Amino acid sequence: MLDLEERVSRVFNPEVRPLVREAHRCYASGAARAAIVLTWTAVCADLIHKAEILKEDGESDARGLVEDVERAQQPGQADAVNIMLGIERSILDIAEKLELVDRTQKMQLERLREDRHLCAHPSLRPLGELFEPTAEYARAHLAVALEAVLVHPPSQGRKILESFMVQVADPAFTFDAQYLGYAFFDRVRPSARAKVIQFAAKFALLQIDDPHVTIPPGMLADRMALCLRHFAERDAALATDCVARHADRLVKADPAVQLAALARLGDLPAFWACLPEALIAQFNARVEGIGKAERTGALPAQEAKVFALVANAEVRTTLPALEGAFTALHVSDRCRVIGQRPNAYFAAHLPGVLEEVGSFDHGQFVARTAVLPCAGVLTLDDLRAVLRAWWDNDQCWGRAMPGYLVELYAATAHLGAQRDAVWREYLEELREYTPTFNEIARGTGLVEVQAD
Repeated sequence: MLDLEERVSRVFNPEVRPLVREAHRCYASGAARAAIVLTWTAVCADLIHKAEILKEDGESDARGLVEDVERAQQPGQADAVNIMLGIERSILDIAEKLELVDRTQKMQLERLREDRHLCAHPSLRPLGELFEPTAEYARAHLAVALEAVLVHPPSQGRKILESFMVQVADPAFTFDAQYLGYAFFDRVRPSARAKVIQFAAKFALLQIDDPHVTIPPGMLADRMALCLRHFAERDAALATDCVARHADRLVKADPAVQLAALARLGDLPAFWACLPEALIAQFNARVEGIGKAERTGALPAQEAKVFALVANAEVRTTLPALEGAFTALHVSDRCRVIGQRPNAYFAAHLPGVLEEVGSFDHGQFVARTAVLPCAGVLTLDDLRAVLRAWWDNDQCWGRAMPGYLVELYAATAHLGAQRDAVWREYLEELREYTPTFNEIARGTGLVEVQAD
Protein backbone atom coordinates (compact mmCIF):
# COMPACT_ATOMS: atom_id res chain seq x y z
CA MET A 1 0.00 0.00 0.00
CA LEU A 2 1.16 3.52 -0.81
CA ASP A 3 2.94 5.16 2.12
CA LEU A 4 1.02 8.43 2.38
CA GLU A 5 3.21 9.97 5.07
CA GLU A 6 6.32 9.40 2.94
CA ARG A 7 4.59 10.92 -0.09
CA VAL A 8 3.38 13.93 1.90
CA SER A 9 6.96 14.67 2.91
CA ARG A 10 7.90 14.69 -0.79
CA VAL A 11 5.35 17.33 -1.88
CA PHE A 12 7.28 19.52 -4.32
CA ASN A 13 5.98 22.95 -3.33
CA PRO A 14 6.88 23.82 0.31
CA GLU A 15 4.01 26.37 0.41
CA VAL A 16 1.49 23.66 -0.49
CA ARG A 17 2.95 21.05 1.85
CA PRO A 18 1.16 22.38 4.99
CA LEU A 19 -2.20 22.05 3.20
CA VAL A 20 -1.39 18.46 2.26
CA ARG A 21 -0.27 17.65 5.80
CA GLU A 22 -3.54 19.06 7.13
CA ALA A 23 -5.51 16.97 4.63
CA HIS A 24 -3.60 13.90 5.81
CA ARG A 25 -4.33 14.71 9.46
CA CYS A 26 -8.02 15.04 8.65
CA TYR A 27 -8.02 11.66 6.93
CA ALA A 28 -6.15 10.06 9.86
CA SER A 29 -8.63 11.47 12.37
CA GLY A 30 -11.67 10.32 10.39
CA ALA A 31 -12.73 13.76 9.04
CA ALA A 32 -13.14 12.51 5.47
CA ARG A 33 -15.08 15.53 4.14
CA ALA A 34 -12.45 17.97 5.39
CA ALA A 35 -9.68 15.78 3.94
CA ILE A 36 -11.30 15.82 0.48
CA VAL A 37 -11.88 19.60 0.53
CA LEU A 38 -8.30 20.29 1.58
CA THR A 39 -6.91 17.83 -0.98
CA TRP A 40 -8.66 19.68 -3.81
CA THR A 41 -7.51 23.02 -2.41
CA ALA A 42 -3.92 21.74 -2.40
CA VAL A 43 -4.23 20.51 -5.99
CA CYS A 44 -5.48 23.90 -7.18
CA ALA A 45 -2.75 25.79 -5.34
CA ASP A 46 -0.09 23.43 -6.66
CA LEU A 47 -1.23 23.61 -10.28
CA ILE A 48 -1.43 27.41 -10.14
CA HIS A 49 2.13 27.56 -8.79
CA LYS A 50 3.38 25.26 -11.53
CA ALA A 51 1.60 27.29 -14.20
CA GLU A 52 3.37 30.40 -12.89
CA ILE A 53 6.75 28.68 -13.21
CA LEU A 54 5.98 27.49 -16.73
CA LYS A 55 4.82 30.97 -17.76
CA GLU A 56 8.15 32.37 -16.58
CA ASP A 57 9.84 29.70 -18.72
CA GLY A 58 7.98 30.99 -21.78
CA GLU A 59 5.08 28.51 -21.91
CA SER A 60 2.29 30.42 -23.68
CA ASP A 61 -0.46 27.96 -22.65
CA ALA A 62 0.10 28.92 -19.00
CA ARG A 63 -0.24 32.67 -19.56
CA GLY A 64 -4.05 32.94 -19.49
CA LEU A 65 -4.45 31.06 -16.20
CA VAL A 66 -1.70 33.06 -14.49
CA GLU A 67 -3.14 36.35 -15.69
CA ASP A 68 -6.59 35.37 -14.38
CA VAL A 69 -5.10 34.54 -10.96
CA GLU A 70 -3.25 37.88 -10.88
CA ARG A 71 -6.44 39.70 -11.82
CA ALA A 72 -8.37 37.97 -9.02
CA GLN A 73 -5.65 38.91 -6.52
CA GLN A 74 -5.78 42.62 -7.29
CA PRO A 75 -6.95 44.75 -4.31
CA GLY A 76 -10.58 45.66 -4.53
CA GLN A 77 -11.37 43.15 -7.28
CA ALA A 78 -15.14 42.75 -6.83
CA ASP A 79 -15.31 39.75 -9.16
CA ALA A 80 -12.44 37.81 -7.51
CA VAL A 81 -14.59 34.91 -6.33
CA ASN A 82 -16.18 34.38 -9.73
CA ILE A 83 -12.76 34.55 -11.41
CA MET A 84 -11.37 31.88 -9.09
CA LEU A 85 -14.45 29.71 -9.64
CA GLY A 86 -13.76 29.93 -13.36
CA ILE A 87 -10.14 28.95 -12.76
CA GLU A 88 -11.24 25.91 -10.73
CA ARG A 89 -13.52 24.84 -13.59
CA SER A 90 -10.78 25.09 -16.23
CA ILE A 91 -7.61 24.28 -14.30
CA LEU A 92 -7.56 20.56 -15.06
CA ASP A 93 -8.03 21.17 -18.80
CA ILE A 94 -5.12 23.60 -18.73
CA ALA A 95 -3.00 21.20 -16.66
CA GLU A 96 -3.55 18.48 -19.25
CA LYS A 97 -2.61 20.89 -22.04
CA LEU A 98 0.56 21.82 -20.15
CA GLU A 99 1.35 18.09 -19.72
CA LEU A 100 1.25 18.41 -15.94
CA VAL A 101 -1.29 15.57 -15.87
CA ASP A 102 -2.29 12.94 -18.39
CA ARG A 103 -5.80 12.02 -19.49
CA THR A 104 -6.33 9.32 -16.86
CA GLN A 105 -5.04 11.53 -14.05
CA LYS A 106 -7.27 14.36 -15.21
CA MET A 107 -10.32 12.08 -14.97
CA GLN A 108 -9.32 11.02 -11.44
CA LEU A 109 -8.86 14.63 -10.37
CA GLU A 110 -12.21 15.61 -11.90
CA ARG A 111 -13.78 13.04 -9.57
CA LEU A 112 -11.94 14.69 -6.67
CA ARG A 113 -13.32 18.08 -7.72
CA GLU A 114 -16.87 16.78 -7.89
CA ASP A 115 -16.57 15.13 -4.48
CA ARG A 116 -15.10 18.32 -3.04
CA HIS A 117 -18.26 20.15 -4.17
CA LEU A 118 -20.46 17.49 -2.56
CA CYS A 119 -18.49 17.80 0.69
CA ALA A 120 -18.54 21.61 0.75
CA HIS A 121 -22.10 22.10 -0.47
CA PRO A 122 -24.64 19.74 1.15
CA SER A 123 -27.38 21.46 -0.87
CA LEU A 124 -26.17 19.61 -3.96
CA ARG A 125 -27.75 16.47 -2.51
CA PRO A 126 -31.47 15.90 -1.89
CA LEU A 127 -32.62 17.34 1.42
CA GLY A 128 -31.53 15.20 4.33
CA GLU A 129 -29.10 13.07 2.30
CA LEU A 130 -25.62 14.15 3.34
CA PHE A 131 -22.64 13.02 1.32
CA GLU A 132 -20.77 10.72 3.69
CA PRO A 133 -17.44 9.60 2.17
CA THR A 134 -15.48 6.99 4.08
CA ALA A 135 -11.97 7.56 5.37
CA GLU A 136 -10.64 5.15 2.75
CA TYR A 137 -12.42 7.12 0.03
CA ALA A 138 -10.69 10.28 1.23
CA ARG A 139 -7.41 8.40 1.37
CA ALA A 140 -7.83 7.30 -2.26
CA HIS A 141 -8.33 10.91 -3.36
CA LEU A 142 -5.26 12.05 -1.42
CA ALA A 143 -3.17 9.23 -2.93
CA VAL A 144 -4.27 10.19 -6.45
CA ALA A 145 -3.49 13.86 -5.87
CA LEU A 146 -0.03 13.06 -4.53
CA GLU A 147 0.89 10.67 -7.34
CA ALA A 148 -0.62 12.72 -10.15
CA VAL A 149 0.43 16.23 -9.15
CA LEU A 150 1.73 17.10 -5.72
CA VAL A 151 5.05 15.23 -5.55
CA HIS A 152 6.18 16.26 -9.03
CA PRO A 153 8.07 19.36 -10.19
CA PRO A 154 6.53 21.42 -13.01
CA SER A 155 7.94 19.09 -15.64
CA GLN A 156 6.37 18.69 -19.07
CA GLY A 157 6.92 15.54 -21.11
CA ARG A 158 8.27 17.27 -24.20
CA LYS A 159 10.48 19.64 -22.23
CA ILE A 160 11.90 16.82 -20.11
CA LEU A 161 12.74 14.99 -23.32
CA GLU A 162 14.34 18.08 -24.83
CA SER A 163 16.37 18.64 -21.66
CA PHE A 164 17.51 15.00 -21.65
CA MET A 165 18.72 15.23 -25.24
CA VAL A 166 20.53 18.51 -24.60
CA GLN A 167 22.31 17.00 -21.59
CA VAL A 168 23.41 13.79 -23.30
CA ALA A 169 24.39 15.43 -26.59
CA ASP A 170 26.48 18.12 -24.91
CA PRO A 171 30.13 17.68 -26.00
CA ALA A 172 31.15 18.08 -22.34
CA PHE A 173 28.71 15.41 -21.11
CA THR A 174 29.90 13.35 -18.15
CA PHE A 175 27.80 10.39 -17.05
CA ASP A 176 26.62 10.83 -13.46
CA ALA A 177 24.17 8.14 -12.34
CA GLN A 178 22.99 10.09 -9.31
CA TYR A 179 22.15 13.21 -11.32
CA LEU A 180 20.63 11.23 -14.18
CA GLY A 181 18.33 9.35 -11.81
CA TYR A 182 17.32 12.50 -9.95
CA ALA A 183 16.63 14.67 -13.01
CA PHE A 184 15.06 12.17 -15.40
CA PHE A 185 13.72 9.31 -13.28
CA ASP A 186 12.90 10.25 -9.69
CA ARG A 187 11.52 13.74 -10.27
CA VAL A 188 9.42 13.18 -13.38
CA ARG A 189 5.98 11.69 -13.75
CA PRO A 190 5.73 8.08 -14.99
CA SER A 191 4.56 9.01 -18.49
CA ALA A 192 7.51 11.38 -19.02
CA ARG A 193 9.88 8.81 -17.52
CA ALA A 194 8.75 6.22 -20.05
CA LYS A 195 9.29 8.68 -22.91
CA VAL A 196 12.83 9.40 -21.74
CA ILE A 197 13.71 5.71 -21.51
CA GLN A 198 12.14 5.00 -24.92
CA PHE A 199 14.20 7.84 -26.34
CA ALA A 200 17.42 6.47 -24.83
CA ALA A 201 16.62 2.97 -26.11
CA LYS A 202 15.95 4.21 -29.64
CA PHE A 203 19.26 6.07 -29.95
CA ALA A 204 21.28 3.34 -28.19
CA LEU A 205 19.92 0.63 -30.49
CA LEU A 206 19.74 2.40 -33.83
CA GLN A 207 22.66 4.87 -33.67
CA ILE A 208 20.53 7.59 -35.27
CA ASP A 209 22.28 10.43 -37.06
CA ASP A 210 20.41 13.48 -35.76
CA PRO A 211 21.27 16.61 -37.79
CA HIS A 212 20.74 18.79 -34.71
CA VAL A 213 23.43 16.96 -32.72
CA THR A 214 27.08 17.95 -33.09
CA ILE A 215 28.72 14.80 -31.67
CA PRO A 216 29.12 11.65 -33.83
CA PRO A 217 26.15 9.23 -33.89
CA GLY A 218 28.23 6.43 -32.37
CA MET A 219 29.26 8.60 -29.43
CA LEU A 220 25.67 9.66 -28.82
CA ALA A 221 24.53 6.03 -28.98
CA ASP A 222 27.20 5.00 -26.45
CA ARG A 223 26.05 7.74 -24.08
CA MET A 224 22.41 6.73 -24.50
CA ALA A 225 23.40 3.14 -23.72
CA LEU A 226 24.94 4.28 -20.42
CA CYS A 227 21.69 6.05 -19.56
CA LEU A 228 19.56 3.09 -20.63
CA ARG A 229 21.65 0.74 -18.51
CA HIS A 230 21.11 2.98 -15.46
CA PHE A 231 17.37 3.21 -16.11
CA ALA A 232 17.23 -0.60 -16.44
CA GLU A 233 18.81 -0.92 -13.00
CA ARG A 234 15.98 1.24 -11.63
CA ASP A 235 13.11 -0.38 -13.56
CA ALA A 236 14.05 -3.46 -15.58
CA ALA A 237 10.51 -4.13 -16.81
CA LEU A 238 10.05 -0.60 -18.16
CA ALA A 239 13.47 -0.66 -19.85
CA THR A 240 12.66 -4.01 -21.47
CA ASP A 241 9.36 -2.64 -22.78
CA CYS A 242 11.10 0.45 -24.18
CA VAL A 243 13.78 -1.60 -25.94
CA ALA A 244 11.10 -3.90 -27.37
CA ARG A 245 9.42 -0.96 -29.08
CA HIS A 246 12.45 -0.55 -31.35
CA ALA A 247 13.58 -4.18 -31.78
CA ASP A 248 11.89 -4.55 -35.18
CA ARG A 249 13.77 -1.53 -36.49
CA LEU A 250 17.05 -3.11 -35.38
CA VAL A 251 16.20 -6.25 -37.40
CA LYS A 252 16.03 -4.08 -40.55
CA ALA A 253 19.02 -1.88 -39.68
CA ASP A 254 22.38 -1.84 -41.45
CA PRO A 255 24.64 -4.74 -40.33
CA ALA A 256 27.17 -2.25 -38.94
CA VAL A 257 24.45 -0.67 -36.80
CA GLN A 258 23.34 -4.11 -35.59
CA LEU A 259 26.89 -5.04 -34.61
CA ALA A 260 27.36 -1.72 -32.81
CA ALA A 261 24.13 -2.28 -30.87
CA LEU A 262 25.34 -5.73 -29.85
CA ALA A 263 28.67 -4.28 -28.72
CA ARG A 264 27.18 -1.57 -26.52
CA LEU A 265 24.10 -3.37 -25.18
CA GLY A 266 25.02 -7.05 -25.27
CA ASP A 267 25.42 -7.26 -21.48
CA LEU A 268 21.93 -5.81 -20.88
CA PRO A 269 19.22 -8.45 -20.24
CA ALA A 270 16.58 -6.11 -21.68
CA PHE A 271 18.40 -6.23 -25.02
CA TRP A 272 18.23 -10.02 -25.38
CA ALA A 273 14.69 -10.23 -24.02
CA CYS A 274 13.40 -8.33 -27.05
CA LEU A 275 15.40 -9.83 -29.93
CA PRO A 276 13.77 -12.32 -32.33
CA GLU A 277 15.51 -15.67 -32.67
CA ALA A 278 16.42 -14.90 -36.28
CA LEU A 279 18.50 -11.88 -35.26
CA ILE A 280 20.18 -13.81 -32.44
CA ALA A 281 21.11 -16.53 -34.93
CA GLN A 282 22.49 -13.88 -37.25
CA PHE A 283 24.63 -12.45 -34.45
CA ASN A 284 25.97 -15.91 -33.69
CA ALA A 285 26.89 -16.49 -37.33
CA ARG A 286 28.47 -13.06 -37.53
CA VAL A 287 30.65 -13.74 -34.50
CA GLU A 288 31.73 -17.08 -35.94
CA GLY A 289 32.63 -15.42 -39.22
CA ILE A 290 34.71 -12.73 -37.55
CA GLY A 291 36.62 -15.39 -35.62
CA LYS A 292 37.50 -17.28 -38.80
CA ALA A 293 38.30 -14.23 -40.92
CA GLU A 294 41.87 -13.65 -42.04
CA ARG A 295 43.05 -10.12 -41.40
CA THR A 296 46.27 -8.25 -41.86
CA GLY A 297 45.62 -5.55 -39.27
CA ALA A 298 44.26 -5.37 -35.77
CA LEU A 299 40.78 -6.52 -34.81
CA PRO A 300 38.54 -3.41 -35.14
CA ALA A 301 37.48 -1.88 -31.83
CA GLN A 302 33.77 -2.52 -32.48
CA GLU A 303 34.41 -6.22 -33.07
CA ALA A 304 36.66 -6.37 -30.01
CA LYS A 305 33.79 -4.97 -27.92
CA VAL A 306 31.51 -7.69 -29.24
CA PHE A 307 34.04 -10.42 -28.44
CA ALA A 308 34.52 -8.97 -24.96
CA LEU A 309 30.94 -10.08 -24.23
CA VAL A 310 32.42 -13.58 -23.89
CA ALA A 311 33.05 -12.64 -20.25
CA ASN A 312 29.26 -12.74 -19.69
CA ALA A 313 28.00 -16.28 -19.01
CA GLU A 314 24.50 -15.55 -20.34
CA VAL A 315 25.89 -14.17 -23.58
CA ARG A 316 28.11 -17.25 -24.00
CA THR A 317 24.97 -19.36 -23.73
CA THR A 318 23.01 -17.19 -26.14
CA LEU A 319 25.86 -17.00 -28.70
CA PRO A 320 27.47 -20.47 -28.52
CA ALA A 321 30.03 -19.60 -31.22
CA LEU A 322 31.46 -16.71 -29.21
CA GLU A 323 33.84 -18.55 -26.88
CA GLY A 324 35.43 -20.66 -29.61
CA ALA A 325 35.77 -17.65 -31.88
CA PHE A 326 37.50 -15.70 -29.09
CA THR A 327 40.06 -18.42 -28.34
CA ALA A 328 40.79 -18.75 -32.08
CA LEU A 329 41.83 -15.08 -32.38
CA HIS A 330 45.47 -14.10 -32.72
CA VAL A 331 47.02 -13.45 -29.31
CA SER A 332 47.22 -9.69 -29.93
CA ASP A 333 43.54 -9.56 -30.81
CA ARG A 334 42.68 -11.56 -27.72
CA CYS A 335 44.52 -8.92 -25.70
CA ARG A 336 42.53 -6.18 -27.42
CA VAL A 337 39.33 -8.01 -26.49
CA ILE A 338 40.42 -8.42 -22.87
CA GLY A 339 41.28 -4.73 -22.68
CA GLN A 340 37.75 -3.79 -23.73
CA ARG A 341 36.14 -5.45 -20.72
CA PRO A 342 38.59 -6.53 -17.97
CA ASN A 343 36.86 -9.33 -16.10
CA ALA A 344 37.63 -12.30 -13.85
CA TYR A 345 36.69 -14.56 -16.78
CA PHE A 346 39.83 -13.46 -18.62
CA ALA A 347 42.19 -14.17 -15.71
CA ALA A 348 42.59 -17.79 -16.83
CA HIS A 349 43.64 -16.58 -20.30
CA LEU A 350 46.43 -14.28 -19.14
CA PRO A 351 49.14 -16.93 -18.60
CA GLY A 352 48.44 -18.22 -22.10
CA VAL A 353 48.84 -14.84 -23.78
CA LEU A 354 52.08 -14.24 -21.84
CA GLU A 355 53.41 -17.59 -23.07
CA GLU A 356 52.76 -16.47 -26.67
CA VAL A 357 54.75 -13.22 -26.34
CA GLY A 358 57.36 -13.24 -29.13
CA SER A 359 59.28 -10.00 -28.67
CA PHE A 360 60.02 -7.28 -26.16
CA ASP A 361 57.60 -4.89 -27.89
CA HIS A 362 54.93 -7.55 -27.96
CA GLY A 363 55.48 -8.27 -24.27
CA GLN A 364 54.91 -4.63 -23.42
CA PHE A 365 51.74 -4.61 -25.52
CA VAL A 366 50.37 -7.69 -23.76
CA ALA A 367 51.19 -6.37 -20.29
CA ARG A 368 49.75 -2.94 -20.99
CA THR A 369 46.64 -4.06 -22.90
CA ALA A 370 45.55 -7.23 -21.11
CA VAL A 371 47.43 -8.04 -17.92
CA LEU A 372 47.41 -4.70 -16.08
CA PRO A 373 43.72 -3.92 -16.85
CA CYS A 374 42.75 -7.27 -15.25
CA ALA A 375 44.97 -6.87 -12.18
CA GLY A 376 42.10 -5.77 -9.96
CA VAL A 377 40.14 -9.03 -10.53
CA LEU A 378 43.00 -11.51 -10.03
CA THR A 379 42.93 -14.08 -7.25
CA LEU A 380 46.11 -15.27 -5.52
CA ASP A 381 46.19 -18.36 -7.75
CA ASP A 382 45.70 -16.16 -10.82
CA LEU A 383 48.57 -13.93 -9.69
CA ARG A 384 50.90 -16.91 -9.20
CA ALA A 385 50.05 -18.23 -12.67
CA VAL A 386 50.60 -14.84 -14.30
CA LEU A 387 53.94 -14.29 -12.56
CA ARG A 388 55.08 -17.81 -13.49
CA ALA A 389 54.23 -17.30 -17.18
CA TRP A 390 55.93 -13.90 -17.09
CA TRP A 391 59.07 -15.44 -15.56
CA ASP A 392 59.21 -18.36 -17.98
CA ASN A 393 59.18 -16.24 -21.17
CA ASP A 394 62.42 -14.31 -21.67
CA GLN A 395 60.60 -11.97 -24.09
CA CYS A 396 58.67 -10.59 -21.10
CA TRP A 397 61.75 -8.95 -19.59
CA GLY A 398 62.61 -6.13 -21.96
CA ARG A 399 62.43 -2.38 -21.67
CA ALA A 400 59.42 -1.29 -19.58
CA MET A 401 58.43 -4.75 -18.33
CA PRO A 402 59.99 -4.50 -14.83
CA GLY A 403 58.12 -1.24 -14.36
CA TYR A 404 54.91 -2.97 -15.42
CA LEU A 405 55.55 -5.58 -12.73
CA VAL A 406 55.72 -2.78 -10.14
CA GLU A 407 52.38 -1.50 -11.47
CA LEU A 408 50.96 -5.03 -11.25
CA TYR A 409 52.04 -5.23 -7.61
CA ALA A 410 50.26 -1.96 -6.78
CA ALA A 411 47.13 -2.99 -8.68
CA THR A 412 46.77 -6.28 -6.74
CA ALA A 413 46.48 -4.60 -3.34
CA HIS A 414 43.01 -6.12 -2.95
CA LEU A 415 44.73 -9.47 -2.25
CA GLY A 416 46.04 -8.20 1.09
CA ALA A 417 49.05 -9.50 3.02
CA GLN A 418 49.11 -12.83 1.17
CA ARG A 419 49.97 -10.92 -1.99
CA ASP A 420 53.26 -9.80 -0.42
CA ALA A 421 54.24 -13.39 0.31
CA VAL A 422 53.72 -14.32 -3.35
CA TRP A 423 55.74 -11.36 -4.53
CA ARG A 424 58.60 -12.00 -2.10
CA GLU A 425 58.92 -15.55 -3.42
CA TYR A 426 58.99 -14.13 -6.93
CA LEU A 427 61.67 -11.58 -6.06
CA GLU A 428 63.86 -14.28 -4.57
CA GLU A 429 63.92 -16.00 -7.96
CA LEU A 430 64.98 -12.69 -9.50
CA ARG A 431 67.75 -11.95 -7.04
CA GLU A 432 70.56 -13.05 -9.36
CA TYR A 433 69.39 -10.52 -11.98
CA THR A 434 70.45 -7.54 -9.94
CA PRO A 435 69.31 -4.55 -12.09
CA THR A 436 65.85 -6.05 -12.62
CA PHE A 437 65.62 -7.22 -9.01
CA ASN A 438 66.54 -3.76 -7.70
CA GLU A 439 64.04 -1.95 -9.92
CA ILE A 440 61.19 -4.15 -8.70
CA ALA A 441 62.41 -4.21 -5.08
CA ARG A 442 62.66 -0.43 -5.09
CA GLY A 443 59.20 -0.05 -6.65
CA THR A 444 57.44 -2.48 -4.32
CA GLY A 445 59.39 -1.81 -1.13
CA LEU A 446 59.12 -5.48 -0.20
CA VAL A 447 62.82 -6.25 0.16
CA GLU A 448 66.09 -4.37 0.46
CA VAL A 449 67.81 -3.26 -2.71
CA GLN A 450 71.07 -5.19 -3.17
CA ALA A 451 74.44 -3.78 -4.20
CA ASP A 452 75.42 -4.00 -7.87
